[in-house]
Amino acid sequence: MFSGFRSSDDADIDRTKGTWTEWLLLDGPRTLVAGITALVLLVVITLISGSELAPFRDLQPFFYIFVGLITGNLTIITVAVSISQLLLSKELKTPDELRSRMEGVVDYRKEIETATGRVPPVEPLGFLRFLFESTRQKAQRLGGLTISELDEDVYEEIDQVVSEVTNRADRMDALLQEADGSTFTVLSVTLTTNYARDIHRLRQLKSQHGDQLLPQTEELITDLVHRLQDIDIARQYFKAIYLREELAVLSRHLFYIGLASVATVIGGLFVFTEAQGVSVSSSSLTVIMPLIITIGLLPISLLFAFILRIATVSQRTAATLPFTTPRQEK
Repeated sequence: MFSGFRSSDDADIDRTKGTWTEWLLLDGPRTLVAGITALVLLVVITLISGSELAPFRDLQPFFYIFVGLITGNLTIITVAVSISQLLLSKELKTPDELRSRMEGVVDYRKEIETATGRVPPVEPLGFLRFLFESTRQKAQRLGGLTISELDEDVYEEIDQVVSEVTNRADRMDALLQEADGSTFTVLSVTLTTNYARDIHRLRQLKSQHGDQLLPQTEELITDLVHRLQDIDIARQYFKAIYLREELAVLSRHLFYIGLASVATVIGGLFVFTEAQGVSVSSSSLTVIMPLIITIGLLPISLLFAFILRIATVSQRTAATLPFTTPRQEK
């Protein structure tokens, strides 16, 4: 009856997948996004330096710009050190704390193993596909069981939820089949998948029509709710892994680029060591100055690219079941 039903989440995935905004915010490699940002800055600064807005008669402002870039990049390197210390502090645990954290993850996997009768994979990609497949099977069993049990109105309500969950699970599995297996790629598939409304509707159905449901049907509804909750738990856990990985990569790249940037800007200060003001011609300045300034802004470009994705992921996974937000439903 509702076999052609497509959820709003699926439609949003289709609409946003592949757009330039999604590429900029999420899909694009962060170093490439940082490189494009730096290239745009270089073009803009070069156009300004070659126009009448920059006559290059008083070069003292460039001296202040270079000093500011050096100071700012040293601050960014300090931030990178702070990020590294933060990540390190999260990993320094006592044996009891490590055991407690490990037992929590093991218990979560055991609950899924008991509910499905199978041992889930250990890789994020395989584990998430396993969860979507088991959720899909639970939803189909619920729909098949209620087809002859309930009156048409109640069955249509349940079938609509079942169709929505099934279609979304199929869509997620298809996207995961195309994923490369990295933590972020696996996580990105679930960014527009929040089951708070589905769980709410299932609980409402159970509450409003409980007198018409067989015990087996109520049990299947409860199991389906648990599977949907397991998907959100996995998503939040993989988000934590991704954030640790991403911040570690950002910290390392800021060290590399920050040091190279500071060295380049310090080298640029040498043009001011000539007694007459600068040691290069005015025509060369229109090329050299934009290039040095752009290199000096590379750490900011890199930070912009990484924080853009981290902030987007955090925003789209801000709510934890059983709650959701309007932004998370887009």
